[in-house]
Amino acid sequence: MKRTLRLLSIPLALVLLLASLGPSLALDRQIRLDVMSGVVQMSLVKVQGGEIYYLPWGSGTIVSPDGYILTNCHVADPLRYGLPADSVPDYDYLGVGLTVRSDQPPQLAYLGEVVQADPYLDLAVVHITHKMDLNPVKEGELSLPSVEIGSSADLVVGDEINIFGYPGIGGETVTFTKGVVSGFSLDAAITGPAWIKTDASISGGNSGGTAVDEQGRLVAVPTRAGAGGGTDPVDCRPVKD
Repeated sequence: MKRTLRLLSIPLALVLLLASLGPSLALDRQIRLDVMSGVVQMSLVKVQGGEIYYLPWGSGTIVSPDGYILTNCHVADPLRYGLPADSVPDYDYLGVGLTVRSDQPPQLAYLGEVVQADPYLDLAVVHITHKMDLNPVKEGELSLPSVEIGSSADLVVGDEINIFGYPGIGGETVTFTKGVVSGFSLDAAITGPAWIKTDASISGGNSGGTAVDEQGRLVAVPTRAGAGGGTDPVDCRPVKD
């Protein structure tokens, strides 16, 4: 069942505003493969008695080869976002599960920490800091596949939008859905269009994940946000400087 979603522009300093997009193209197979390689599953990781325990918590997008990940604040820093402490498991690190194959579960490969977060926008940047053996990642050691950042400001009604992530239901492997930009809405605290409405179908666990345009550029982050009427849907936020 599809529900109307929303997307909000991202005014984070670490997000670059690129030039206008090229001609509209369908998201072909190679672009899908390239984007999927930059999609990660975010987990809450606890180290206890020499053992590592983790709980899948959401999704994210690698936006630079040296290990910076864009995700939701409620995924990366749930307490700062305002989630009740008794609803958040105790954890030591954020786990980063890489998408290696579309038909296989993500591989928990790195640990990270929050370097920037905005509870109002529900956005955060995580940086990979450790390997799974708890040894630090050395400077220059990482060369990860990443997703190019586009601009939601260039979107118009009818443009295609493609969403990747690890939903809570059926999210053992990376999941892909698509839809169109069906409209825009405003937020008094945001200059210009704040939300982009779309009919793309997503669910919890996709939070923090990847929404790309027809050229595979990151233009939105699936985001949990209320839409009135006592509902608590999963929506999305777009990318903009």
